[in-house]
Amino acid sequence: MAVIDIRDKGDVVVVTFQHNRILDESVIRAIGEEFKNLTLAAAADRKLLLNFERVGFMSSSMIGQIMLLSRQCKTDKIKLKLCNISPNIMEIFTLMRLNKVLEIHQDEEEALEAFGPSRRRLF
Repeated sequence: MAVIDIRDKGDVVVVTFQHNRILDESVIRAIGEEFKNLTLAAAADRKLLLNFERVGFMSSSMIGQIMLLSRQCKTDKIKLKLCNISPNIMEIFTLMRLNKVLEIHQDEEEALEAFGPSRRRLF
């Protein structure tokens, strides 16, 4: 089973996680490998959105993967946003002050709007 779903929404690469609980190290490693490819997928338009709508719990290792991705996005000048963070996870993000480092939005629509207008032209 895939651990993430990747789709394009205009000029934004949107990633939705398939697991409700991201706790297993093998799943986290698989997500980490997928994250390495995400910066390549988002490189053209420089916009990446992580949608956590299905995720209720995650381990600290998963938070580490998010921070590694965030660092890589900054290096590659890719705008990274997160959305649909559950209250449980948001509480941890707030305690760790990750809400000051990561751009977090209430839902996908709000996050997509925050990227600004699409630069892709439709013919």
